[in-house]
Amino acid sequence: MICMSSTASSVEWTTATVPKAGNSPDENEDAAANSQDGLRFAVADGATEGWESGSWAKQIAAAYVVSPPTALIFPEWLAVVRQEWVQPELPGSIAWYVEEKRSQGSFATLTGLELKHSKSMARWAWRTVAVGDSCLFHIRSGQIKVAFPLSDPKEFGDRPSLIPSSPTFRCPGLTSRIGRAAPGDFLLLATDAVAANLLALPDPTAWEPVLRAVRDSLRTGDQTPLIDRLLAFQAKKNDDMTLTAISLPEIAEHS
Repeated sequence: MICMSSTASSVEWTTATVPKAGNSPDENEDAAANSQDGLRFAVADGATEGWESGSWAKQIAAAYVVSPPTALIFPEWLAVVRQEWVQPELPGSIAWYVEEKRSQGSFATLTGLELKHSKSMARWAWRTVAVGDSCLFHIRSGQIKVAFPLSDPKEFGDRPSLIPSSPTFRCPGLTSRIGRAAPGDFLLLATDAVAANLLALPDPTAWEPVLRAVRDSLRTGDQTPLIDRLLAFQAKKNDDMTLTAISLPEIAEHS
């Protein structure tokens, strides 16, 4: 289990991730990244069918928080990320079918989030981009205001859009959405298995244990309550689980 928590620019966030039951942390193919100023975040989910896709997920999540792409420049952005990525080394002699899998490359989903101070109405502005089924949630008073790019647990399937590491495969389209958030709101970034479980929660009462775990983790720096929530989700479906939760503060008058 890997977790981290930090505070910057008055924005508070916490990230918790657990590998599939029975796997070691090194086998976790999810990834999360954030900028040092706490205004850009990303989660990515490496596809098991690819070659060492966890490494590729880390690459694209880290690249997003350094330089978030728009839909217009996404192909050029992806080309640069591919050039900068170094594939994990082969462990020596491997079977031909493993080499074939490696030649096809790695695949991952991505959801990224940018935050900006909104001078009007003392609010926050956000922009999210996504490829695949990792999701953003905008939560207010225990209710979902926005779920993106998916908003129904029935939408999750076995073939989400994926970002390929190899230019042999077509570059997927990047979808985006913008919104405004108020102080006290939460913004969550979740990989697919977590997102599907969150969308299945029936009402604010069912959301409260999740948000309580987020608040406790932010307050104490101990991710145990949040990890416990991920493990409860994992009991329903054994998958890597990653959740980044961002708490939005009041905006200073000078911002």
